[in-house]
Amino acid sequence: MILENESYPEDTRVMLEAEALARFGYDVTVVCPMDESGVRRETIREVRVYRYPKPLELNSAFGYVLEFAYSATIGFLYALYIYFRHGFDAIHIHSPPDMNCVIAIPFQMLGKKFVYDLHDLSPELYQAQKCGRGSKLIERALLFFERLACRQSNRLIATNQTQQQVQIERGLAKAENCYVVRNGPNENFFRTTVPNSTILESGKILIGYVGVIGIQDGVDHFVRAMHVLIHRMHRRDVHGVVVGNGAALNSLKVLAQQLELQDHISFVGKIPFVSVPTYIAAFDVCVTPDPSNSYNDSCTTIKTMEYMALGKPVVCYETTENQKTAGGAALYAVNNDVEDLASKIGKLVDSPELRKKMGDYGRQRIDEGLTWSHQEVQLAALYDSLSLKVSQS
Repeated sequence: MILENESYPEDTRVMLEAEALARFGYDVTVVCPMDESGVRRETIREVRVYRYPKPLELNSAFGYVLEFAYSATIGFLYALYIYFRHGFDAIHIHSPPDMNCVIAIPFQMLGKKFVYDLHDLSPELYQAQKCGRGSKLIERALLFFERLACRQSNRLIATNQTQQQVQIERGLAKAENCYVVRNGPNENFFRTTVPNSTILESGKILIGYVGVIGIQDGVDHFVRAMHVLIHRMHRRDVHGVVVGNGAALNSLKVLAQQLELQDHISFVGKIPFVSVPTYIAAFDVCVTPDPSNSYNDSCTTIKTMEYMALGKPVVCYETTENQKTAGGAALYAVNNDVEDLASKIGKLVDSPELRKKMGDYGRQRIDEGLTWSHQEVQLAALYDSLSLKVSQS
């Protein structure tokens, strides 16, 4: 497995897929950027992990190209090493970036299978990160590599039907090679969970966000909604909690200062994955503030399903996949309107009965087919279709 935009096991989806394949009897190796531990090589729950130094993040078109060229080069060198050191039958590329399909193509020529695993639509993600002002040349290049990956791969994975349609219609992939393996909460979210006591000390109704904090994730909408609740609606019975890390975190903290929210919103930062359920369990209302746009409309957000798995009501915008996933477990703010987002949060704050009703419904939806155990069946079917050998150890 080649993973470029996150380390392992920090990327929850990749961790779940890798561990599932290991349980199915496959010998699994993950190549990814270095995490904060600085450990270059280790084995985690039967998954072999190789990590390489992260590239510098240069905020320019040239920097964007340089970053991906570095990752593709070092990813190929690691794949070549693993090919001779351990051997493999399939190379599983996690995207974005689609450019990493060039790592797989030489190994296809040696008879190896190429699995293309689409997490996000790269052209839409790029423009969302650049607030719609990204280079058109880079966007065209991303579309080229997307189509190359779709047409070259032996099997394709998408997280939902929206992305799968893009693979088929825009990427020209063969429909019979395409599988949907949705994001889904794992068993950590189905155990009895003790709420995190640290954030309960405020004694207020907690409104929380857990996840990556990138520009495209819209967490600034949550901060602005808290400003509406505190300074326009004059509520003093609520407290906001933001859990996670990302490129937009520092600017969010500055925004919170500017909006005079220092005493009304807490930034927890990055936490171990095993601690995530304890924070969600402490929240009364959970927020998925990703604004509706061409990128977010294609995304199935794992955080929404983790909220639902722990029986928490959700407030979000009307993105296509939010509505398909959450259904009646969420209240939907319209037109990416922060004031409506705040109004919907306030409605749930004022109604414990509605919070419980929506939370119970969300948990039911998860139990009926959105857990990871349901999704890994599709992953197994995909690999079975490749007729690969499994490890006998």
